[in-house]
Amino acid sequence: MKNPQGVADKAVAYQIEAFRTFLEHVDVRGKTVLEIGSDFYLAVRSYLPKGLDRIGRKFAMESLEDYWALGFPNVEGWVDTRLVDSLRLIDITQRSVGIAGQIGEIGVYHGKLLIALAHLADAGDKVTAIDVFEDQARNVDGAGVGNLEILKSNIHLYGPVNLNYEFIKADSISMTSHDKLKLMDSRGPFRLFSVDGCHTAEHTCTDLLTAQDSLCPGGVLILDDFMQPHWPGVTEAVNLFYSRYVPRIKPFLYCFHKLFFVGYGWHDYFVRACSNQLGSRPNAKLTEMFGIGVLSLSP
Repeated sequence: MKNPQGVADKAVAYQIEAFRTFLEHVDVRGKTVLEIGSDFYLAVRSYLPKGLDRIGRKFAMESLEDYWALGFPNVEGWVDTRLVDSLRLIDITQRSVGIAGQIGEIGVYHGKLLIALAHLADAGDKVTAIDVFEDQARNVDGAGVGNLEILKSNIHLYGPVNLNYEFIKADSISMTSHDKLKLMDSRGPFRLFSVDGCHTAEHTCTDLLTAQDSLCPGGVLILDDFMQPHWPGVTEAVNLFYSRYVPRIKPFLYCFHKLFFVGYGWHDYFVRACSNQLGSRPNAKLTEMFGIGVLSLSP
């Protein structure tokens, strides 16, 4: 026998309220909730992932850590769960010396990393997503079939609500100098800029140049899939970047197939900060790439 809708709604409302009370007394971040008694079962199911608007977003997505525990597992994408410590460290390192700027990403897919970066932004900051989205004829390497509506839905469910989001549908390699100047003028300069677009050497090298020119002083460029065997074009692109051009950025951290860059004047500062916080780990080694000091964390 099925309960009338009014009775069912009241039951769910009671269960959600009980779950809220539970959350006030127990920190569940980073933990897996199987079942917390019959009164909470529906509330947990309502809470993750589709009932966030009903239960309220204030507790759910206040911080990067909340997103990592409660939203990150529900967003499609390829981001190592261990990356959160590095993202938080870079944010703290920038803030400690007053580095400020916007958030951007080339190659967004469904927003798994973009939403994490957005949780490091301040109220009113700009978050810019550049992707071909449904124009899959331009997705020449087939690296993730993105969908703008899914991305927007994920941001609505799991992202900060007090930011200025913009979605630019474009093949990044076709962006003209005018397009790049417009991006910098209207959406930058960028404190955190992720490059995870088309993985060919030509596309990635172009994206590195675009991102480099869009960074604020002390801004960090995050390149995905470096030394990833399935995407050799990315590693080739970095080799081209340093052999054909005179880059103004240096790598300072490599972990979980992501290579982090910062401007020349800030490099030593970021290497020291990462070494102080991560260097004692057994998988950490201070090494060199392209003759530049880098802290590398092995898998």
